[in-house]
Amino acid sequence: MSSTAISRYPNFEPDPTVSLIANFKRLAVQEGWGKKSKKYKEERRGYLGEAVTIAFVSLFGGNVSSLQAWQSLCETIGVPERKDGEVVNLTSIHACQEALKGVYVNLVDLVDAKASGNVISRKFTSTKALAKYIRNTGKYFPKGRAKSNPLLRRFLIVVSEH
Repeated sequence: MSSTAISRYPNFEPDPTVSLIANFKRLAVQEGWGKKSKKYKEERRGYLGEAVTIAFVSLFGGNVSSLQAWQSLCETIGVPERKDGEVVNLTSIHACQEALKGVYVNLVDLVDAKASGNVISRKFTSTKALAKYIRNTGKYFPKGRAKSNPLLRRFLIVVSEH
């Protein structure tokens, strides 16, 4: 999939009020891709990869040294104010990183939640559970897309196809 998965559809205007998946479905209808086709699956992965990358940078940035970015991630992920009976004080990057340990989220869901002003609805306590969710929903994010964004890279897991 090329790095211009979205921009190569100049007649398609994503709707910022709906999810990334809903926008892709609109694009697929516009382009005439059947849901079961290989083309649909390839384009979906490419579209989601680019759309998540663009939205993540716009919503959270890419600076791993930004306390504001980490606090925004914690807020969107819904890191509880209390963890193991202790108050979580998110006044440092380290505190935010500690609060997020053992919490796994899907990147498509993360940017959709932030864009809509909500807390993410699905959190996982293991990479295995998240990987199963990703396979079941098809909400993949290509690893190569995160190389230029260290903040985004923190959320990657390996998902086998089977």
